[in-house]
Formats: sequence, structure tokens, C-alpha cells
Amino acid sequence: MSRRSYGTGSLSEKHGAWYARWRTLDGRRVNRRVGPVRSVGATDGLTRREAESLLRRMIIEEETRPTPTVAGRHTVDDAALALIEHKRVNGVSKSYLGTLSAAHRHHFGPEMGRMVLRRVHRRDVEAMSAQLLEHGLAPKTVANTLKVLHGVFEHAIDLEWTTDNPVRRAARPKHVRDTNPDLKFLTVEELKAVIRMIPDDVVVRAPKPFRAGRAGPSPPPPADVLGPVLRVIVLTAAMTGLRQGELLALRWRDIDWPIQRVRVRQTWRRTEFSGHGKSDLSTRRSVPLTDEVVAALDAWSKRSEFTGDDDLVFAHPILGRPLDGAKVTKKFQQACRDAGVRVVRFHDLRHTFATRLASAGVPMRAIQTFLGHADAKTTEIYAHYALSEHELAMVNDAFAPQEPGAGDGRPRLPGL
Repeated sequence: MSRRSYGTGSLSEKHGAWYARWRTLDGRRVNRRVGPVRSVGATDGLTRREAESLLRRMIIEEETRPTPTVAGRHTVDDAALALIEHKRVNGVSKSYLGTLSAAHRHHFGPEMGRMVLRRVHRRDVEAMSAQLLEHGLAPKTVANTLKVLHGVFEHAIDLEWTTDNPVRRAARPKHVRDTNPDLKFLTVEELKAVIRMIPDDVVVRAPKPFRAGRAGPSPPPPADVLGPVLRVIVLTAAMTGLRQGELLALRWRDIDWPIQRVRVRQTWRRTEFSGHGKSDLSTRRSVPLTDEVVAALDAWSKRSEFTGDDDLVFAHPILGRPLDGAKVTKKFQQACRDAGVRVVRFHDLRHTFATRLASAGVPMRAIQTFLGHADAKTTEIYAHYALSEHELAMVNDAFAPQEPGAGDGRPRLPGL
């Protein structure tokens, strides 16, 4: 096939339809659906020649169409707020709206929010990325911010507020994954030491003897009421493998006391409950409860003010609302420091659960079901902790000393 001349675009077949891509004279990239592909023996749809002809007409129409009138007063802030409102009308989740708002409010808004859209250059985007990295943001966070900013400019193009997206050609920081293959988790002894460091009563904190700008002591800070519930949630996380969001969304009706199982039906995502978890199995599974967890949950049910079937198991002790996941993680990691053990993520308590089961000989399929993994490959990271007496016997037999003159037909390495 002869090479297409410059400016005539490209035509490809995808999902039973013809799709065209080309670059306009003013540098814009255009992606359009041309029409359905004509199948063999059918009369409807477009042949390649017909699709090529339609593509040429689309290019001509795009070039002759009046250039969008760019309002010089529209800023990056205007486009960001317009995108958030557009997504809200489309019915996206509150957590996603929160992600967009946070990226705008904390990251690219302060740096370039007041800049006029059509005056933003690729160099401005890259300078903002460098500034965010200097402020201590992780490369992955900066890359995610650029993804949101890319969507802001794409939406501004749809609104005809600008004609170019400078984020497309901007350099993006690369996220280097942790290459350490070892899982981080707590041993049973370390877990117990961490729980001991979490107070089992309400902690009344003393006010500071001074306060800035005024004479006299500071007002008394609010009491720390999260200790008792935090002890139970850490123990439950380590002995059930539930994710933090699944624990925060757990209700008393989800606990089946007679058979000692907990049913996972929803998760908590920042500001809303959701029945969609990490996978299709996440919110349609049940996990057995150890005697220790059952005893801890029973004791907590007698202390909590919220014990109705629809009440949250790990509700805020005073407000009854879901706990703040960030505060739970912060207090858990502080307890790790106080106990003198390695500081791990709250999510690493799932590794504690899975590695203990694997080392006890629990089949990988059962561990996969308990953790809610849709793909067995995700669970294979725990196979290295699994007990395998058969494999050990094979290796011992391969290197067992042989009687003089005895031969078993196995090849011998030189020097052995």
C-alpha cells in the first residue's frame, strides 16, 4: 500500500467501525468516527474506499469550519470548575469529584489557575510539575495531577474556549515502582505489641501552657476517643484481610455470629458507600472470623453506642459516622513507632493475614477467595510463604548421600 500523503490523516478499523485521525493546519489533533464497517456479503456499512472518501470530506469541512472564538478571559480555574460540573451532571462518584477538586485546589490551581487558557504553554506545564516536585510531592502524584489538567484542557477545547492542549506534549515525571520483592507485614508478636500501644480508654489531653498571640493557656483540645475502636479495627484487619474501606463500611448485620463469618457487601470511599469494590469478588465474599476476633467484636458491641443492624461496626464513637481513613492510618503508624516495630501501611495488615494463612498450608484458592482477588496471579505473591513438605522432600532427596557403588541413574555434577 502506498504511503499516505501528509495531511490526509489515517484510517483504521476498530470494534466494527472506521475511525479517522488527522492533524489540522493550526496543529490540532482530531479523532472522529467515520462509520460502521461493511461486513462480507452485507449491503450496509462502509467499504474502505467509501470511508476514505468520507474522511476527505470531513477534513475539508473541519478546515473550512470557522475557528472557535477563544474568549480571552477564560482561565484554567474556569475550565477546571466547568469540568467538575460536567462530571457531576454525568453522575460520577463523589470520590472522583473529590479527586478532581483536590487536584485543582491543592496542585495546579495555585500554580496556574489564573492563567488564560490560550496563553498556557507546554513550558508552563513542565515548570508547574518541577515546582510540585520541589514541594515534596511524589512523582506519581504529579503525574496524576497532569492527567486531571489534561482533562481540563480537553474539556475547554470542547467548550471552544481554546484550541490547544499543552499538556499533551509536556514531559511527565516517571513513577519508579518499589523493586523490593519482599512483602511488608507484621508478625503476630509485632501485631500484639502495636495493639498494646493503642489506648483502650478515652484519652483526655492537657492544654498547652500558652497560645500564640494571646496571654494564658490554650483551650483544652478535644479528647481522643478513637483508641478503643482502633484496637478492634487493627485486630480485625490483620485476622480477616479486609481492606480499610471494607472495614469502615462494615455493618453489624454483616456479621454472622453463629457460623463466625463476616460478609463484605460494600466499601467506603471518602464520602460515600459503594457496592463496587476493587474487583467483582470484593463485595460478594465472606471471610471466617477467628475466636479472638469474635471475642473482640462482642466486647466492642457492648461498649459502642451504635449497635443496630444498620449501624456501622467501626463507627465514630460519638458521631456514629464512618471513621476518617487517614486518621486511622496515622494513629496505627504512630502505634507502630511507639511499639518499636517497623512502620507499615494499614493495607499491609492484609499481607499479615495472607502470609499467615499461606505458611499454615491454606490453599492459594482459599486465600484468593478470602482476599477477594479476581485474578489468581495477584494471590501468587504469597506462594513463597506457603508450606510445601513435598517440595522440601524432593530437594532433600536430590542431595541425599548415596551408598558407595549405588547408582540411581541420575546424572552427576563434576566434583560431587
